[in-house]
Amino acid sequence: MMSRRMTTIVVLAAVEVAVFSPTSGALQESAPPTAAESQPKSHRMPVTHKFSYSCDAGATVVVYLRETNARVVLGDKSYSMKQVPAASGTRYSDGTVVWWSKGYDGFLEDQTDPNQPVKLAEGCKQVSPPPASSLPTISGNIAYRERIALPENAVLIVQLQDVSFADAPAKVIAEQKITFAGRQVPLPFELPYDATKIDPKHSYSVSARITVDGQLRFLSTSAFPVLTGGNSNRVNILVQPASAALN
Repeated sequence: MMSRRMTTIVVLAAVEVAVFSPTSGALQESAPPTAAESQPKSHRMPVTHKFSYSCDAGATVVVYLRETNARVVLGDKSYSMKQVPAASGTRYSDGTVVWWSKGYDGFLEDQTDPNQPVKLAEGCKQVSPPPASSLPTISGNIAYRERIALPENAVLIVQLQDVSFADAPAKVIAEQKITFAGRQVPLPFELPYDATKIDPKHSYSVSARITVDGQLRFLSTSAFPVLTGGNSNRVNILVQPASAALN
């Protein structure tokens, strides 16, 4: 009687630490939770970015970007799209209708018949967020050579600096922050500045850096002079990976 009771206890104890495999018909030990399973789930809500475009023939396109998703609204039509590969610029598609943008330009096209695509809206220019002001601007493009895409929350920071004095830190005259929001380089910028702060006898330069979640990813390592000394108000800046530039 005692032996049968002990056998029952042993079997019950084994069941508590084992599971039955329906494929092999044998008991298998339960695996401990993996590191990924033991980590708490992220509750961060993706941010939606809204961009408005004014297009030819008076059409208006509104684009809502959320990570790799886009909702494109034209009149009473709304298209839910996914980001797809593009040779240049950024491209979203629902399988037949495509929204393509590069910098501040874009178009909406129906590609139901690939041989005869139909432009639903073309010549689109971004109007919202609107220009910062009527101040004079320094414009150009930011790019890097690395063939990598940055997430939508990447931020481009462009600064106009007074670099007249080699023995003193550069003085920031103007700054602009641009969220990538699904766009990729080359990324255009227009940096407004106060002309009353510009001294014709001083030297000015534009610097750029790109951050992701507050971490520096790219930065300019060369001088890009503007405005005075015969320099224009337009400049194209090539930034370098921060890991290489800071070593």
